[in-house]
Amino acid sequence: MRKLLSAVLVLVVVTTIASGAARKTNGIRSIDFKNFSVPWDDDLAAPPSDRVSPWHWINPLPESLIRVVNGMHHFYEPNQSQFERERAPLISVDSVVYGDLDGDGTEEAAVHLNYSTGGTENWDYLYVYRLVRGHSKLMGILESGSRGYGGLGRTAIQDGLLVLDFADPDRRVGDCCSEGYIRIRYHWRNRAFVEEGPRERGDLPLNTR
Repeated sequence: MRKLLSAVLVLVVVTTIASGAARKTNGIRSIDFKNFSVPWDDDLAAPPSDRVSPWHWINPLPESLIRVVNGMHHFYEPNQSQFERERAPLISVDSVVYGDLDGDGTEEAAVHLNYSTGGTENWDYLYVYRLVRGHSKLMGILESGSRGYGGLGRTAIQDGLLVLDFADPDRRVGDCCSEGYIRIRYHWRNRAFVEEGPRERGDLPLNTR
């Protein structure tokens, strides 16, 4: 009987450890950001080209939420026609990258969203999340410009820094694109993302978004 109880106890301990390890390994990657509620308000739908810089960190953060389903959120009313729905604004989840931004040994997530007005005009947002007691916590939201004017292209997390490539506004070619990028690194410091180090510039092929 004692051997049986000991075996059961060992099994419970091993299972508990394994479950904890699995949760720790999955971490923020277990969150489905294509089916997720994100902060949003009407101010975010204002074209970023009206601002001094085509990209900036938003402060204060929105208090209301919208729901992204299967990577999309459509801004239309239930009574609108099919024609109106097809031309309504929408948000799409373009990509998610992971890495440690705060030096605690666990990953954060940078979620790249694209906002379209329903026509040809669109611009980008980056939502950065950390995991706190098993729940996602928003660290910041960056709004960027359009495809040819400061739009967010490449997102990476390297050496504890958030590394972002923006379409160079000075090398804009029409409304569609830019011939160059500006690479900026951000460090998480005092509960905010702060630009760190010199900016880098490089070339882009014209067919790159």
